[in-house]
Amino acid sequence: MKQPSRIEMSSGDQNDLIVRIKQNDAISDPDKQILTGLIEFNGWLQHTLQEKNISISRLKNLYFGNSSEHGKRKKKKKKSGGDDLATNGTSNDIEPVEPDKSGNEQPTETDAVKNSAKNKKSGRLSHADYTNAEEITLTPEHKIGDQCPEDCGGKLTTLPPGMVVKITGQGFAKVTKYKVEKLRCNLCGIQINASMPITLCDDKYDAAFKAQLSMLKYYMGLPFYRIQGYQNALGIPLSDSTQWDLMDALANDVNPVFSYLEKFAANGHLIHADDTTVKILSNIKANAMITDIKDKSRRGTYTTGILSYVDNHQAYLFYSSKNHAGENMLQLLSKRNNELPYVKYMCDALNRNIPQELKAILINCLAHGRRKFVEIEDFFPPECEYVVKLLGIVYHHDSITKDKELNDDERLEYHQLHSKPVIDELYAWLNKQMDEQLVESNSSLGKAIKYMLNHQVALTQFLRIPGAPLDNNILERALKMPIRIRKNSMFFATEHGAYVGSMLLSLICTCVAAKQNPVEYLTALQINKARVVKEPHLWMPWNYQNSMLDYHLAA
Repeated sequence: MKQPSRIEMSSGDQNDLIVRIKQNDAISDPDKQILTGLIEFNGWLQHTLQEKNISISRLKNLYFGNSSEHGKRKKKKKKSGGDDLATNGTSNDIEPVEPDKSGNEQPTETDAVKNSAKNKKSGRLSHADYTNAEEITLTPEHKIGDQCPEDCGGKLTTLPPGMVVKITGQGFAKVTKYKVEKLRCNLCGIQINASMPITLCDDKYDAAFKAQLSMLKYYMGLPFYRIQGYQNALGIPLSDSTQWDLMDALANDVNPVFSYLEKFAANGHLIHADDTTVKILSNIKANAMITDIKDKSRRGTYTTGILSYVDNHQAYLFYSSKNHAGENMLQLLSKRNNELPYVKYMCDALNRNIPQELKAILINCLAHGRRKFVEIEDFFPPECEYVVKLLGIVYHHDSITKDKELNDDERLEYHQLHSKPVIDELYAWLNKQMDEQLVESNSSLGKAIKYMLNHQVALTQFLRIPGAPLDNNILERALKMPIRIRKNSMFFATEHGAYVGSMLLSLICTCVAAKQNPVEYLTALQINKARVVKEPHLWMPWNYQNSMLDYHLAA
């Protein structure tokens, strides 16, 4: 069946159409009932899908289209010819753009987006962008000081070298077969074999191969069976069971570093946390064996992502189990130095993220509050545009603090000077809507307003606490990694497999955040595993190269 086109009609237009149908004598009464029912159902369906928090997001995308917020706003602006705010407690004379000290007008949220787009790097890549490339120096047949080959009488002098980048293809696994020739004495029977190169490791699969396999599986999200099919197509068989054995062995080698990374992250001054769902087959099978309907034990499984800032380093941790983010945070903070002050803890406002035993300075995600208004903007355009516009100014101020590279105290002072008046105006408006009953409290707009009011302190900590972030977006972006694995590989077979995957993903993401090569890092951990076990603190992504250098110098 061909997908029907969407027809946008206001409630008034729908009522007028129904009246015209009922007044049309050419249409029979049964047909009138059918047509009016279809029109009413169309209006109800659009309203329900967009305003209500239902789980049929696929149907919503098919019906309304899966457009981005930016495209949605651009379409609205083009259609309306402007973005003036209107009724229901909002004012057409609102000037949320605040002048700076010089008297110049601050750019709006849209201007900030345009300016940031201009600053993005564009065009062809430079040779310096290829940081992990082999460099070969080519010298001409002539030397400095030689006579010019054109017989002009001049001599050759040096110029800055040029760089030419060539990229060649290679397979994931390079297989080398060594044909070992053998000799045997015909008298005593002694056998003499050709010697293997001393650079070869004892294992069939070397450390670099395991490291690359972990990147394909846990960073790229490729399932083992897909890698197996790819390798078979290239004539290099690699079974999925063998791949798992290699990842299990790799996890065993790097486990000391992961254990230290947990202790390191526990002592951070700012920690982000959030959850996403994950499937673990062993847990699903165990749940199916439960026949007691009164059993209230937890059935779901989750991947918790944690990002901890320690000094100038970022430590990523992932856990896949039955625990929620709040419970994983409790376990992590149990390893924290008791002499340190309470950690700043950024999360969304779900109760499961904030257990009562947790000792932390709570910060809630402002983007979650903003998102609640964006989702219902089609039904409450003036009110939602007003809220989103004010929050856009706050985000613009925060981008200025990043561009100016302000420290935590300077950033706090800037927000108190520029963002606090905007937040005060926003919350004055939110309180007015509820106090004067300008909004139905049980409507989607009322719920969005109550969310902002109920969590006002945690949502506005950036106005009181140095270094408090506005939102949890950086961690939500990091959670796209386990989500990618879930979409491609669908599940983990056992809790142990989930633990191995989470451990390797933690080290890979921490390595990427430190701007180090994950393959080289994981390879180094395997080659130096005896030293890693003794001194794991010297084998973090940001200091392992110094440890390797010290070892070579000592040798």
